Amino acid sequence: MAKLVLILLAVIYAIVSQNNLHVYLIINTSLLLIMLMNRDNINVVHLCGALLVVYTAEMIIFHNFIVVESDTLSRMSINAIIFSFHFIVDLVLFILVALRAPFTRGRLAAQGKSHDHVFIYNSEFGLKALFVVFMIVDFLALAENFIRHLDEFGISPEIAEFFANWTIIYYSYSPAKFVLLGITFLLIWSMTTDIGKDKYKKTAVIS
Repeated sequence: MAKLVLILLAVIYAIVSQNNLHVYLIINTSLLLIMLMNRDNINVVHLCGALLVVYTAEMIIFHNFIVVESDTLSRMSINAIIFSFHFIVDLVLFILVALRAPFTRGRLAAQGKSHDHVFIYNSEFGLKALFVVFMIVDFLALAENFIRHLDEFGISPEIAEFFANWTIIYYSYSPAKFVLLGITFLLIWSMTTDIGKDKYKKTAVIS
């Protein structure tokens, strides 16, 4: 019960605070704890390890190398860099989660070990689906950013002015991303539950 309360508090904090650094520190600490708690479970160790590497790299790169203010770059260029960077990171996360089980099986097979116990968790499938949503949000923000600045592509001022105030995604982007990060945190911790660690089974579609 205490763990559930702490998890929910962390999710609420992620959504309300919208503090990038704090949220990623919480997620990375959680990944380390889950890896230690399940160090004999290669499914969990490989999945958490992959997420940990990407989130740590994202945190370091974004806070040290990504331009968020510039006297030479236009606002459109800065936004394009930020949204593109997040899209690439989410794409990498999706690919890593999608290939985690085959990678683990291949590594065990190369070592001559049994890999019958390697499978996709319910939590893992949930994360894969969530990263698709992350990428959709990133792509929409990037597309809206270009549409909002059509004048920089040589489009006539009359047409560009019509789209200049398209900011729905722009102002929703940060809240949406932190809600998704909160859900990510929930799915990560669900790997410590029996349901989360159950083997994902495709549901047959009845036509």
